[in-house]
Amino acid sequence: MRNFIHNLFALVMGSLILFASCTSAFAARGVEDIGRFPQRMDAYLTAAPDRPIVPYDEQLVYAGEYRTRFFMPWTEADLAYLDISVDKLASFGNAFAKKTYFTGDGKPFPPKLMASLIEDGTVSVRLPLRSAICVADADARLLPANTPLYGSAASAVGARGLLKADELQNSAIKPGDPLAVIAESRGGKWLFAATGSFIGWVEREKAAFVDEDFKDRYMYASYSVFVKDNVRASIEGRNILIKMGAIFPLDGDSVLVPARDPDGTARLVRYKPRPGDTAPFPLPFTYKLAARAVGEMLGEPYGWGGSGGARDCSAATKDYFAVFGVWLPRNSGEQAKTGVSVPLRGQSPDSKIRIITESGVPFATLIHMSGHIMLYIGVYNGEPVIAHNAWGVRVNTPDGKAGRAVIGKMAVTSLRPGREIKNRPKSSLLIDNISSLVYPIGGVR
Repeated sequence: MRNFIHNLFALVMGSLILFASCTSAFAARGVEDIGRFPQRMDAYLTAAPDRPIVPYDEQLVYAGEYRTRFFMPWTEADLAYLDISVDKLASFGNAFAKKTYFTGDGKPFPPKLMASLIEDGTVSVRLPLRSAICVADADARLLPANTPLYGSAASAVGARGLLKADELQNSAIKPGDPLAVIAESRGGKWLFAATGSFIGWVEREKAAFVDEDFKDRYMYASYSVFVKDNVRASIEGRNILIKMGAIFPLDGDSVLVPARDPDGTARLVRYKPRPGDTAPFPLPFTYKLAARAVGEMLGEPYGWGGSGGARDCSAATKDYFAVFGVWLPRNSGEQAKTGVSVPLRGQSPDSKIRIITESGVPFATLIHMSGHIMLYIGVYNGEPVIAHNAWGVRVNTPDGKAGRAVIGKMAVTSLRPGREIKNRPKSSLLIDNISSLVYPIGGVR
């Protein structure tokens, strides 16, 4: 069982090879690949766009595995699927006491306030865990607070194009995601909960508790998946954001969406999506529909840990494969261990290009490097191309400090974006750092 607690903190504290902020001169410079490669998916379709990448009967097997993992917060009472012990949960927020953090104006966050947050978020595990469900688009936080905190004064203000990465942001939770509630904050306004992929603090008002009857009705149903991204849905006067990849029980021409009663329990509300917003789950995995799914995300701003209702690299790949019934973990490093992996570390850039071009399956192959994951979409003008949500390319400023030339969105690029930038550090291109090809669907090679 992989150590997910390590990956949770790696998500917010790991090394950043690609990412930055769009408020500086570096953002204005940009990256030439964005203009060199069409930012529309029809340019990358094959001659047989309706040909299945995966036979549908095989998709159904993966979709069954997807549902199993999706509902593990309700079916696995000990959270063994996340490899998280009670001791690890109890010390979840303690790492924040060992470092100075900064607020959005670049000023240090007072240690006394940090100590108060850590105390408020000290986890005392309640067994058995309580089953709940997310009723709105929500953030999973590493401490029970919405205050953004940054790792340095420079990153807090976006200096030199550095990413404003809120280090309390772990991930985003979709409406309809099952939760296992582990504990409550001292003030009761936050719930410490697990999804099928990660844990974090969720605002109480964005979750509702479920009973066995609710779970049975929700779990044993046919499903509809949102294939349109960023759908703004009004549920009984309450507006929620539904991202592509969200699944809900199907009820005729409607879906069943969870809502929260005043007593904190969940009930189901019928919501009729607009034509084209949803499809039966899983969507057939053809080249045409795969390209359409990627196209839904193209141009979306980069969102560290899912902040601001946006995506980071691994959220994009997770939601993309979810449409077709393939479960991926949340963290890029864990995604790289899914299915079948072909190591590329130690190969020359030319050798990597050759292997990717010869062995990569467009729209079904991931390319991984430390801290970043990309979807291979094929060859354009003789060059392998990828779709990925990335922040930028490392550059050196005239005074020798690290900076970024910004991409800042979901885009199509080569494996050498930023090659034209002269003041890059050595070996800073994607191709220099790529470590593996990944086939999440093991038979597709």
